[in-house]
Parts: sequence; C-alpha cells; structure tokens
Amino acid sequence: MLRGATAAVAAAALVLVGCGGSGGGGGEPAATYQVSARASFPARQTLAEHVALRIAVRNGGTRTIPNVTATIETGTPSQGTAVAAFGAYLSGAGLASHSRPVWVVDAGPVSGDTAYANTWALGAIRPGRTRTFVWHVTPIRAGSYTVRYRLAGSVTGRSQLRLANGSAPVGALKVQVSGAPETVRVTPSGRIVSVPQ
Repeated sequence: MLRGATAAVAAAALVLVGCGGSGGGGGEPAATYQVSARASFPARQTLAEHVALRIAVRNGGTRTIPNVTATIETGTPSQGTAVAAFGAYLSGAGLASHSRPVWVVDAGPVSGDTAYANTWALGAIRPGRTRTFVWHVTPIRAGSYTVRYRLAGSVTGRSQLRLANGSAPVGALKVQVSGAPETVRVTPSGRIVSVPQ
C-alpha cells in the first residue's frame, strides 16, 4: 500500500514539473519590445450608461511580442491590485472586502481572462500588428475616478514593453461619473439616442 502511495506522489510531482510550475517563467527569455499605445475612455459618464474602455497596442519593433497583457487599477497607486479592476476602495471596519465596483464589466477582452489579478492577455503580436483590449462596462457608482493601466509583453513580466521614448507604457484616465441617469430620446425612425447635457 505504501509503495502505491509513493508512486502516486511521484507521478503527481512529474506532472507538476511538466507543467512548468509557477515561478520559472516557462523558459521565456527576458526581453524588451517597442510598442505604441492608445487608450480611450469617456471622461464624462452617467449612471447606467454603456461605455467602453479601449487600449490599442501596436508592435513597433522587429520581433514578435510573446503575449501582450493589460493590468487595470482603479484604486490609489499604493493599493495596486488589492482593489478589483473597475472598482474603488471602501473604508470601514468589519468588511470582508474593501473593494466595491464602480463599473460592472458587461464584457471583457475576448479570450483575454488570466489567473492574474486585474490582468487580461491577448496573445502574441507580430511586428507591425496591433491588438486592442476592449472592456464594455456600465457605471453604477457616481464620483470622480482615475483608471490606471499598464502593459507588459507577458503574464510573467519577463517580457517588458517600452514606448519609443524609452518609458513604460502606462496611463491614467480621469473619469467623472454623474449621479443623474442618462437622458435619452426616441428618433422618428425609432432609435434611442442620448441627449447631450
């Protein structure tokens, strides 16, 4: 019986080694790639309005980027990923979680989910090509917020991205969410459109 249990443990260890573990980077070489990035998110929003955050990443170099990733942080810089993406920090004693949603994510980047906190991945980008992260979200909490993003070339962080000026591809988008619901009207053709406030 003991011999069978020992064999099972050894087989499990072999499976884990074959999967590459979690800390070795899977043999991925440390490298730096040049990119350009464009981000857009409406600066003024209203409760229950459907909006989209878009981040387009273009490979400006001559090598393929292994796996472009985007990490979204909405708390303060010191809170990092302790606050859920598209959320805010709620202070108070006795809370099981201090993270509260500001936006509901209706749909994230297609096939972009990862096991890493607040991080999405879209796969490799060949030279001269662009991949775009798109989050369709709906604001549910009024207030002023800053949505920060940072980009990397892999989920392990060994593949770094740099802009043409050598800086890291990071950004901050300031957003004001109004507590008043969106005003809409129906056009003669039956379409529902927003009325500028």
